Amino acid sequence: MIFRTPLPFREALDSREVRSILPTEFRTRLLAEIPAQIRERAFFSAGVTNAEFLDRANTAIDDLLSGTVDRATKRLELKQLLERLDYAPFAGEEDTLTDLSSDARLNLILDTNLEMAQGYGHFAQGQDPEILDQWPAQELIRVIESEKKRDWPARWAAAGGEFFGSRMIALKGDPIWTNISRFGLPYPPFDFNSGMDVQDIDRDEAVALGLIARDTQIFPQTRRFNEDLQATPQIRSEQLKDALTDVLGDSAQFDAAGVLRWLGGAT
Repeated sequence: MIFRTPLPFREALDSREVRSILPTEFRTRLLAEIPAQIRERAFFSAGVTNAEFLDRANTAIDDLLSGTVDRATKRLELKQLLERLDYAPFAGEEDTLTDLSSDARLNLILDTNLEMAQGYGHFAQGQDPEILDQWPAQELIRVIESEKKRDWPARWAAAGGEFFGSRMIALKGDPIWTNISRFGLPYPPFDFNSGMDVQDIDRDEAVALGLIARDTQIFPQTRRFNEDLQATPQIRSEQLKDALTDVLGDSAQFDAAGVLRWLGGAT
């Protein structure tokens, strides 16, 4: 979820503690090939190979979550670090999203990761059986206006979502939430700078909409950050698989059967 101020709740902080620093030359398209379970446990930014910068940015997210500092302060600290590292963008890319020192790129890094931690925290809190029983569904809504809006109704329809008038509503456990996400995760943010969030729908309204019967029980979803995480990504290209192995390093490796196993690694 998107909030105007940081929310230092335990679940959001827990989601941060498992993340390993992942320096990578991969751009956004190739990063999307990494299974969501791995990306959920790593801290990275497209094309950023400097571990010191990633470590400082990762710490900045924790500070923002704690509510002890504002984004402008952390952005300035990262700019000063880049200056000490003699960072310079490629010619012609100054002040664009590929310029790591630009406000737009630093805001994107800080905002996206902060929203992911908050999104996970509220997702985890919302899996309490009593909360699920009372609010079993949620609605996709716009909370921040932007100059260039994505066509979320079209995206919702393409992912198999059901409309109620113009409203996009589904049960909290419906796969639609993962299907509309650029990141393959069932909680906001669903894309970079999307301006979209979710709001709870109570049981009475969910029953009235025909989403659920009055006496139907909803079971919680769990997303444990376990050490023995494994995934079998559909990667046909051996070249890409080799590149993923190099990028993931000590964090995860493919075994002989082609299963990608999470190993943790240095943070």
